[in-house]
Amino acid sequence: MIGRNSGTILVVFGTLFLFGFFYDRVVTWLERNGYDEGYTALLVVFGSLITLGGVAVIDWRAAALGLGAFAASGFWMVLGSWWRHVQRRRRGQGSQRGEIE
Repeated sequence: MIGRNSGTILVVFGTLFLFGFFYDRVVTWLERNGYDEGYTALLVVFGSLITLGGVAVIDWRAAALGLGAFAASGFWMVLGSWWRHVQRRRRGQGSQRGEIE
């Protein structure tokens, strides 16, 4: 399989390599401006989906299998990340209310 598709694999890997570089620049900007707060898990999910898209170009069955594995292992991490963010915001709002009153 790899010998047959070595050109495709090299193009996909090169494209993903460039994506990773530019996505890091975007995430750095989001972090610097505070836009990533509470959304880190979604940034990881987005990057993983792009990677799986690259795998799908090579072998869609492998990508589907990977998507299922990432969904199974990442579901609770994403849910937990959102929950922790909501709890931090609630605690922050509670302390601000106390300062106002």
